[in-house]
Amino acid sequence: MRKAALYVFLILSVFFPHNTSVSAQVPSSGEEIFIQRNCSRCHTLGRGRFVGPDLLGVGEKYSRDDLIKWAQDPENIYEQRNKKPVNEGYPPMPPMNLSESEAREVADYLLDYAPPEDLLESGTISGQIKNVTKGKSQEGQNVVLVSYMGERQQKRYFAESDSLGRFSFSSLRWDRSYEIMLFHEGIQYVSAKMVFSPAQDQITVDLPVYDTTSSDENISLLSLNVIIYPDDEGSTVNVTSLYVFENSGDTVFTGRKQDSDTTTLVFSIPQEAYDVAFSDGTNPNELVRRGEKFYSQLPFLPGIKRVVLNYSLALSQVKGKFQIDCEYEVRNIAVFIKKTELGIRVKQPEVTADDIVIHNEAFLKYELSGFEPVSIDIVVSSTSLLNSNLGRYLHVIFFLIFVVLGTVYFFYRKNRSSSMN
Repeated sequence: MRKAALYVFLILSVFFPHNTSVSAQVPSSGEEIFIQRNCSRCHTLGRGRFVGPDLLGVGEKYSRDDLIKWAQDPENIYEQRNKKPVNEGYPPMPPMNLSESEAREVADYLLDYAPPEDLLESGTISGQIKNVTKGKSQEGQNVVLVSYMGERQQKRYFAESDSLGRFSFSSLRWDRSYEIMLFHEGIQYVSAKMVFSPAQDQITVDLPVYDTTSSDENISLLSLNVIIYPDDEGSTVNVTSLYVFENSGDTVFTGRKQDSDTTTLVFSIPQEAYDVAFSDGTNPNELVRRGEKFYSQLPFLPGIKRVVLNYSLALSQVKGKFQIDCEYEVRNIAVFIKKTELGIRVKQPEVTADDIVIHNEAFLKYELSGFEPVSIDIVVSSTSLLNSNLGRYLHVIFFLIFVVLGTVYFFYRKNRSSSMN
């Protein structure tokens, strides 16, 4: 599946750049790099030990060159000192993958840092909850703030939003990370984890909530991108499907009734598929399989949801053809097939392929559009299939044929000699 991820990344980055998120602001100063590269998730500056040591006055212990090495490649420090971690009581520092210039900026920031004189002794996290469906503030909403030390949950704080949907948590320790959790109409909302940066004592976070619906009228599949590539031996075909769904409404889609379960999204796989795996936008615990279909029970909030589905097919099982089914009307379909001796292609009337090259790999690219729930027929050339699957055994086959012919000839000569005698 590692090669699958590579192909997905390459194809999306080349043909679907709008599907990738790129930070609009590139960090330039040492402080910005320290914050945006999540250094403050482990270190404070003058606020006490956290997951990692307090870095205030770190220049008294390490030289500038050492700090650059720490920021750029901590493994280099561990190798030099033959000790990991260097500081007892802390976990090893993970690779930060900073460039040399970024590492220098961070080192200079740490050496020059001085705490602001007006910095408070504790922090505050506050915000507002708005019901987007109703278009008004959410009053009386129970809000939970959870604190963490690393990944270990430490403490919970409780509040209730006022008439304007506002809430606030004060007297918070610096050496913790925090997340906000709440439930609205049975749907759980969890914020990203937050930490106070070195000169920060106030965090503001606004949280939207939505009413729920069982109607799927606002659910659509914007695009389906399928990547098909054989393994190196040519006996297995791997398939990766990227679905891009949209909930264009202002309610959370909680699902339609499917037998005894409630389903939000449906995914089909060929009968012969194995090593089935989902990533992005799904939770394995929220998937139910019935035969050749997977049913997601995960609520679908307004916005875009991307789901990646991976599986493999043995060519000896599919017998030269298989289908890729989709349960939805879809605006755009793109199928990318890696070119090999197998001669895999899309068999669809009036559909042609373009030859493209991605990362020095040759692909066929098929573009299909305007389809209702679809079934894409994929075929494998029989001659190529013979060459790829049986090629490894041809020498054995020829040897057996030679033995059989030799045996027949031996008995023929023997019988003829007997007849003449």
